[in-house]
Amino acid sequence: MVRSLALAAALLFSSSALACPMADAAAFTEAAAKVEQASGAKATFAVTGMHCGSCSDKVSKALIAVPGVTAAAVDYQTGKVVVAYDAQKANKAAMLEAITKSGFKATEATKN
Repeated sequence: MVRSLALAAALLFSSSALACPMADAAAFTEAAAKVEQASGAKATFAVTGMHCGSCSDKVSKALIAVPGVTAAAVDYQTGKVVVAYDAQKANKAAMLEAITKSGFKATEATKN
């Protein structure tokens, strides 16, 4: 019984959905810096429907699976997604489709 409770507590506190928002923001900043440093084209998307770190992970994995995408940074708190990609192999439509297939709505972000 005690082992079961300890296991349940460990699983509960290791859940990325319960991660610290400040840590998630720092992880996004770090990933965004890698996108900025990557060679190739860059794209920015606005994604709606994300509510936790697991959502960010899901979108990031979907984008990295697109042939030609070299780096992605996803922030569930703001909905901002930045991507580095090889324009010879990937395009924005393929990335939008990957985000949509992962269960979220996305649009290309407008530059201000």
